[in-house]
Amino acid sequence: MFEQIKTLMDKELDIDLNLASFDEKTPLFEGGLAMDSIVFTEFILLLEKAFNFEYDDDELTVENFETLGVIIERIKQKLN
Repeated sequence: MFEQIKTLMDKELDIDLNLASFDEKTPLFEGGLAMDSIVFTEFILLLEKAFNFEYDDDELTVENFETLGVIIERIKQKLN
């Protein structure tokens, strides 16, 4: 799932993604990829479309999107 999300990010989002140094612990915001609100919104929509689910409004918190590792765990919970 990590590679699938990383590929989506690289192809679909307007961010400077250094694939060699990017892993599941890389922060998506400060100190990491520095996503802005527009890119973050696009990212959420990509995830929902790619994995065929929808986030609830109360799930859209910074804590649930700190790293890809956190995102992957939340997606797995949604799909089970």
